Amino acid sequence: MSSTGPFSCRLRKQFNLNGMHKSGDVILGGIFEINFFTTSSEHFTSEPKDPICYGFDLIGFRQAQTMAFAVDEINRNSKLLPNILLGYSLYDSCVKLGISFRAALSMTSGRGEPFQLNESCYGNPPVLGIVGDTSSTRTIAVSSIVSLYRLPMVSYYATCSCLSDRKRFPSFFRTIPSDAFQVRAMLQILRQFNWTWFGLLVIDEDYGRHAARLFQSDLAQSGGSCLAYLEVLPQGNDMAEIQRIVGIMKKSTSRVVIVFAHPSNMLDLMEEVVKQNVTGLQWMASEAWIEDKVLRTPSYMPFLAGTLGIAIRRGEIPGLRDFLLRIRPDNDTLSSQDHNLVKQFWEHVFQCKFVIPGMEFEGQTLERLCTGNESLRNIETEFLDLSNLRPEYNVYKAVYALAHALHDIMQCVPGSGPFQGQSCASLQGLEPWQILYYLQKVNFTTDFGDQVSFDENGDALPIYDVLNWRWPPDGRAEVKNVGDVKEMASKIVHLILDEDKIFWNFEPKKPPKSVCSESCPPGTRMARKKGEPVCCFDCIPCSEGEISNETDSTECTSCPGNFWSNLQRNHCVPKSMEFLSYVEPLGISLTTASLFGALLCTIVLGIFTHHRTTPVVSYFATCSCLSDRSRFPSFFRTIPSDAFQVVKQNVTGLQWMASEAWTAAKVLHTPSYMPFLAGTLGIAIRRGEIPGLRDFLLRIRPDNDTLSSQDNNLVRLFWEHIFQCQFYSPGIEVKEKERLCTGNEVLRNIDTEFLDLSNLRPEYNVYKAVYALAHALHDILQCVPGSGPFKGQSCASLQGLEPWQIIYYLQRVNFTTEFGDQVSFDENGDALPIYDVMNWSLFPDGSTEVKHVGEVKELASKIVDLSLDEDKIFWNFEHKKPPRSLCSESCPPGTRMARKKGEPVCCFDCVPCSEGKFSNETDSTECTICPKDFWSNLQNDHCVPKRMEFLSYVEPLGISLTTASLFGALLCTIVLGIFTHHRTTPVVRANNSELSFILLLSLKLCFLCSLFFIGQPRLWTCQLRHAAFGISFVLCVSCILVKTMVVLAVFKASKPGGGGSLKWFGAVQQRGTVVFLTLIQAAVCTTWLVSSSPAPHENKGYYNDRIVVECVVGSTVGFGVLLGYIGLLAVLSFFLAFLARNLPDNFNEAKFITFSTLVFCAVWIAFIPAYINSPGKYADAVEVFAILSSSFGLLLALFGPKCYIILLKPEKNTKKALMGRVTPRS
Repeated sequence: MSSTGPFSCRLRKQFNLNGMHKSGDVILGGIFEINFFTTSSEHFTSEPKDPICYGFDLIGFRQAQTMAFAVDEINRNSKLLPNILLGYSLYDSCVKLGISFRAALSMTSGRGEPFQLNESCYGNPPVLGIVGDTSSTRTIAVSSIVSLYRLPMVSYYATCSCLSDRKRFPSFFRTIPSDAFQVRAMLQILRQFNWTWFGLLVIDEDYGRHAARLFQSDLAQSGGSCLAYLEVLPQGNDMAEIQRIVGIMKKSTSRVVIVFAHPSNMLDLMEEVVKQNVTGLQWMASEAWIEDKVLRTPSYMPFLAGTLGIAIRRGEIPGLRDFLLRIRPDNDTLSSQDHNLVKQFWEHVFQCKFVIPGMEFEGQTLERLCTGNESLRNIETEFLDLSNLRPEYNVYKAVYALAHALHDIMQCVPGSGPFQGQSCASLQGLEPWQILYYLQKVNFTTDFGDQVSFDENGDALPIYDVLNWRWPPDGRAEVKNVGDVKEMASKIVHLILDEDKIFWNFEPKKPPKSVCSESCPPGTRMARKKGEPVCCFDCIPCSEGEISNETDSTECTSCPGNFWSNLQRNHCVPKSMEFLSYVEPLGISLTTASLFGALLCTIVLGIFTHHRTTPVVSYFATCSCLSDRSRFPSFFRTIPSDAFQVVKQNVTGLQWMASEAWTAAKVLHTPSYMPFLAGTLGIAIRRGEIPGLRDFLLRIRPDNDTLSSQDNNLVRLFWEHIFQCQFYSPGIEVKEKERLCTGNEVLRNIDTEFLDLSNLRPEYNVYKAVYALAHALHDILQCVPGSGPFKGQSCASLQGLEPWQIIYYLQRVNFTTEFGDQVSFDENGDALPIYDVMNWSLFPDGSTEVKHVGEVKELASKIVDLSLDEDKIFWNFEHKKPPRSLCSESCPPGTRMARKKGEPVCCFDCVPCSEGKFSNETDSTECTICPKDFWSNLQNDHCVPKRMEFLSYVEPLGISLTTASLFGALLCTIVLGIFTHHRTTPVVRANNSELSFILLLSLKLCFLCSLFFIGQPRLWTCQLRHAAFGISFVLCVSCILVKTMVVLAVFKASKPGGGGSLKWFGAVQQRGTVVFLTLIQAAVCTTWLVSSSPAPHENKGYYNDRIVVECVVGSTVGFGVLLGYIGLLAVLSFFLAFLARNLPDNFNEAKFITFSTLVFCAVWIAFIPAYINSPGKYADAVEVFAILSSSFGLLLALFGPKCYIILLKPEKNTKKALMGRVTPRS
């Protein structure tokens, strides 16, 4: 300020602002967006001019007129502020922070013209309350200034949650809800439609950045939803960045996008959305652009139709239309730059131009002249469309809130007031902070029925309308109210939506699905995708024996001991009791066979009872020993493997990391804190050295000027503090027991941290800052006239130096301090970034030290470079090493990370991989399924080839069967040797010795053919095993059949008239019959091998961890015919032998044949179900067992008795004994 007279002051700078004013007893200020754009140039090479505003906004002007109307209505109200006239000063911010600042300074300090104050140039601001601003960023800045005056500021449109901070903005109020509530309201809408996967676009200013932080904070607390992307829309016309952002939106799987931006930002974005044809998105709008008509165009609506958004509460203001229609330009509005908004409005609405004396007017032929008599009623303009008053309604409430506060001040009764001495405020000496007191307690209801009051943070009761953009077939876009959202007293967000009214811009006319991953149904678990948000996961089916019975389970739970998971894996069921049941096919077959056998036994018992002189041997084995695992290996069972105060609470063992704000604070270096804080690592401001500073400080002395002036008293305060004394000043009482300062005290004689210059950090920055300004001034003085940077290549002069000229040179400063640090500034005014890294050491004697252990700086390439001397670092732990600080230890290979629900992503369990899966990296998020022919090893950290399983010669079962086979072949060889040696004896010669030899040879082949079933199946072994088995057994059974037939023929021939039958059973016929019967089987085998040959096959279906190598029969019919033919011959032999049961016992071997064929049939009947129910190699083992059992049965039954007679009872091996003519011994 400069003095123009003894009692008059003038501002140093007068701002030319667009405004509108009305005088009154109390003046209220207002800041509105009335012009969209400005032109200005600030290169600091010439004096900056005031910005020129253009792009008139009718809606912004209507909001300003709403304030004027509210003031006018209050002035006409006899009940509210009677006998007090309100006035206003309204300014256009032109959407520019600098202009908002100019308006605020104009309102707090006067409009520029001289104004009378007291003789000290101190006085109250002309404005006692401000309504505004529109933008959060500008409101934050302006409120920071007016808060210094404790001047009330009531915003109608600034929503940033940061403005609720009472410490930073103690005089701020608003009639619009905070973004904190807007974010909670949007999250409630997202939950309503189960949208858990969405993108967020925000504007690059406080409004957008704080909204993004709130979203991230609320999502982290509530969980269940994720951001697919978070992008910041550029402020300028950066089309490359917008193209990149739209490209991300197009590629994303998210169907919902939330935008916190202004309409101007949306226009740039939508141009690119249309260009890239990004359709199928559900847009959600913030209150800043949900109602903007400029976006509801035919080119944008195909993309934006169906938009849901939060809108400011709509209200009605009776009488406003008539007030607006009475607007007229007058001489004051036409002649004054400071009072020109009505003139701009008139010229914009009627597209004309006022001619003012003294003003040049260009283009008179192109633009018609305004008369001022034009009628607003005759034009159609959105200015008069009052059907959707939202920001205007907030302006209206803001003015009334200030008026009610003033009214309450006027109602104060002296002696009962809230101020010191129970006094009241007076209108003449009214202070802004007194209005704040009453404004905080305002509580009234508008004519529209809305309650207006403020909470402790200055926020109004939160309520929003929910709007929907409709696009009917006629192409006419409309915005419809579909609900509202408000916050109850309990801080619970209450959402009311009429979903039937919502227009959805999708084919099914229903809300879209927007999830990163579909919910995992019961029976599965969520497996988070590595590197992606927690909403992105795969649904992995639970392993056998594990269940999950909830949607989106993070873990599968093992079933209890006697339970197993059902097929869907969504609940546990009692384990099925497996036994051979009467109701299953196998049980029915065996039960039938058992009952048939019992019936047969009964019949045989009757026969044997009737013929009880005939010897009987039982062939049914029902022993429980069949459960022996080593003998009957085809039994399996499946059983799962069950299967924050620190000192007070003594919080030790922490590694502290300090910011630069407290890393060098000595107040914490105390014996009580250091056991806890020792070892702290922190970032500290760069330390420097300033030569000569100590001597300078020692020369400090108080003088007359510092002792007498209030404005120059810091040295006096310092001296009194250091020496604990007080200077005597007239009019100031000296406290008792406090000595007087003389000014001659010596600083050298006291011990004070003031003189400890070993750790100059902020001081070093102050030193560099002063030198930077000095270098800038030095460069100014070095300027050569005619080569300067300013207009006309001029230089700045010290006498007329302007601050903006210093800025030009300060930007180009570049020098090096004596300590060796370079000082320069980047395009943002930031110095080269460098910090010291400090460490707090605690020594055994209790002393402490803050040591320099490294530094961190940013290189030109924006890479952070850290240098640490780790050997110097003191660690406050027993092992004197850096501590481990992990929420969960790393998961080793063979396990996967399973995130703990509701905890950060660093907290997880290590779950072993299931069988067949592996992980070969530390901290794997998923176990990988092994390839087709591989299986996981025991550690599940890599895959190994699946084990080939077959009946091997080296395993116990294979060795046992091989031994039995070779033993049977050897036994046949021995019997053959015995029979060859005793071939002339009656026992051998009886019943055709030639057939006996062939029978022994075939039995030997039967024993040996079982070896084809052991060992890894090959093509030739698969082909030979059944052919050799079939032919060998047919040869064997054919011999038995022919022997039986010969016995019958001989006895038939011994009867009268039966001699002719023997000619059909001579030696040639016997050999021919055997050969013929065998050739039939050979033909069957040949046909089988030619048409559908058995072949080796790798069966991967029996087991997961191994491959069963088996021979597939090729043709089931061929295999059935082969077995059936053997069975037919065996049954026929048994039947014929049974017919010969009454023949003389000593002559024929019918009883042996009967028993042997009975054993043979029993073995092969039992073989069929056992073979069918035996998996893999055990099917081969069952077949080998059947071959060996039946072969041993035939060998022992047929040749055992004869060998017994030959070797042990030679006296019976005579023709007489054989014919029954030997006298028995007594």
